[in-house]
Amino acid sequence: MTEQPSNRAIDCHIHWFPPSYYKLLSERSTEPRAEFVDGRWSYSNGARSFQSMSPEWFDLDLHFQTAAGTGREMTLVSSMGVHSDLDGLPGDEAKEAARMINEEWAAAQRRQPGRFFAAAAVPLVDAEAAIEEAEYAIHTLGLRGISLPSSINGEPIDADRLDPFYACCEELSVPVFLHPIDAALLEAMGGFNGRLHASLGRVCDSSMAVMRLILSGMLDRHPNLKLMHFHAGGVLPYTAGRLDKNASIPGIEEQPTQYLRRMWVDTAMPHSLTIGMAINFYGSDRVLYGSDNPCWNPLAALQATEALDLDQATMKAVLTENAERFIDLRVPAAI
Repeated sequence: MTEQPSNRAIDCHIHWFPPSYYKLLSERSTEPRAEFVDGRWSYSNGARSFQSMSPEWFDLDLHFQTAAGTGREMTLVSSMGVHSDLDGLPGDEAKEAARMINEEWAAAQRRQPGRFFAAAAVPLVDAEAAIEEAEYAIHTLGLRGISLPSSINGEPIDADRLDPFYACCEELSVPVFLHPIDAALLEAMGGFNGRLHASLGRVCDSSMAVMRLILSGMLDRHPNLKLMHFHAGGVLPYTAGRLDKNASIPGIEEQPTQYLRRMWVDTAMPHSLTIGMAINFYGSDRVLYGSDNPCWNPLAALQATEALDLDQATMKAVLTENAERFIDLRVPAAI
């Protein structure tokens, strides 16, 4: 086996969108829509909007350039992030968009063997179509996980109709990457130029989604689901006592915190106290380096983790080994 460089790191949390997806949105007459203005894409979908997005969102080479600035040899793993619900597109359009994205991500995996991997887009508006796309993305395209939204056009992700989809993810035995989508709390945490929602709303959004999976019994029915909760587990580790006191309800088999400790989290809450608590709460074997680039420069999470002065074994686990156990990073990508 080839020895990996000692300065290697695996960034499990980046967002690179194939430009073809935004071009597809630009051809729509109603929201969600995108426009290419003055050399940059803008996106609108009601209160969910992004103006004049930086080129890095759509240019994988720029991601690698930014990653190189850390001084480490980076492997990048992309997921859908705020577009994980495919923006509430109707069923047929969502299916088309998911296939387009997944085909382009698979092509990028082939162009960048061992350096880039992706977690598939799935059209969850239609559970059968989502299952079909998940199986195709993993078995045929060789993608390495599934992107999961915090809700689907207002519908919670613990909806009964999605039970077969979670059974499929469990059978595929691939990671499921749960990310907020700027939906549930965007209006409630509006104002302040979007800063209240960006700082607090998003992590509350995904935290509510995780708790719904727990309280609905979905994780009892699918105990082998490999779930990654981005942003260091959101607000959940810090409310552990309240969760076990007030959310231990009839119908679930364990206390809520026991379900949390089955999950994996990343370092994309770049403060040493936060990352340190995530390691203490989830375990040093369940925290993966993730930057949230281009929302954050990869150095932020890296430096916050390094500031913890972890022992060499724990640091290596967070930077590479945990990701290698959690995600299939074998080369070349299976197609």
